[in-house]
Amino acid sequence: MKRTNGYRILFYLVNTLFWFNIFVAGIMGMLVIYLQFDDSILQNSSFNLSLGKGLFDIKLNESPNTKLVQIWVLALLISCFLSIAMLWNFKVLFKNAAKGIIFVSSNTKAIFVTGIIFLIGSFAAGVPKFFIAAKLAPLLNIKHGTITISYSIDGILFIAAVFILLLGAFFKKAVAIAQENELTI
Repeated sequence: MKRTNGYRILFYLVNTLFWFNIFVAGIMGMLVIYLQFDDSILQNSSFNLSLGKGLFDIKLNESPNTKLVQIWVLALLISCFLSIAMLWNFKVLFKNAAKGIIFVSSNTKAIFVTGIIFLIGSFAAGVPKFFIAAKLAPLLNIKHGTITISYSIDGILFIAAVFILLLGAFFKKAVAIAQENELTI
C-alpha cells in the first residue's frame, strides 16, 4: 500500500507540473502572437555586450531586426509543447502505477512516446541555436580569429532517447508475457 501512495504523490507532482507547463505555454503563445504584430518593445532596447577586454563585441542595438528574439521565444514555445506531451505520458505511467497496474499496453505506449519525444528533442535542440548564431554572426566584431557556425544534435538527449525506446521494447515484451500468463491461469 505504501508503494502506491508514493506513485500517487508522484502523479500529483507530475500533474501539477503538467498544468503549470500548460499555463507557461499559454503565456508564451500569447507572447509569440504579440511579438508578431507589435515588436516595438524589442526595437527600443539597447543591449551591448563586450567580452575579453575588446576581443569580442556584440552590438544588438545596431540591428533593427527583432527576429532573433522571436525565434528564441518560438523555440521556448515548442519546448513547452514537447514537455507537455512528455508530462502527459508520465501522468499515465504514474496513474497506472498508483492503481497497481504496471504491465499494460498504455504504459508501453507512454514509454515509446516519451522516447520519441526525447528523440525529436535531440534533433530539434540545435536548430534554434543554429539560427540564433547565424543571426548574431553579422553583429559580432572579433579582433583576432574566425567564427564557425554549425548544427549538432544533443548527444546526451539522443542516447537517453535510444535507451528509453529500448526500455519500451523490453516493456512491450513484458506486457505480452503478462497477458499470456493471465490467459493461462
